[in-house]
Amino acid sequence: MAKLIFTDEQFGGRAYEFTLPKTTVGRGDHNTLTIRDNAVSETHCEILVFGPEVIVRDLGSSNGTFVNGVRLHNQQRPLLAGQVVKFGSVTAQLELEESSDTATDETAIHFYSEYLREQHHEPKSPANPAMTVQSASESIPSHHTLLLPRSAETNRPRAT
Repeated sequence: MAKLIFTDEQFGGRAYEFTLPKTTVGRGDHNTLTIRDNAVSETHCEILVFGPEVIVRDLGSSNGTFVNGVRLHNQQRPLLAGQVVKFGSVTAQLELEESSDTATDETAIHFYSEYLREQHHEPKSPANPAMTVQSASESIPSHHTLLLPRSAETNRPRAT
């Protein structure tokens, strides 16, 4: 299973596990993974996952999508285990479980093409199995994951 481990100061330590073959990333609520940061575009990028294969595709983001420091300009690129992806100023590292499968770009692209064809021919289902990360006090719809910045208050020692 593939997951992103966030490493920047705002979201550091949080994780997002991919449960869908296509995850949209952005600041807008319509995304599968919503990141509340002004450097992230409304619809920033999408991440395609097929087993151990992960592809990042920039969707015209203002502040850029980067893979290991290389900016994607409306392009896609494989994301390998241990590599860093950056959405504007938000950084995360890809973690993959060990697998005996052999990964190729062609397999993931073929799978995504098949996925799009199936979505086009099948009726839309209202259910979306994406995960939700939230604190007990937050009320967030369960159709996507929402990453909120950590409060500065939680990092400060309390005065007694």
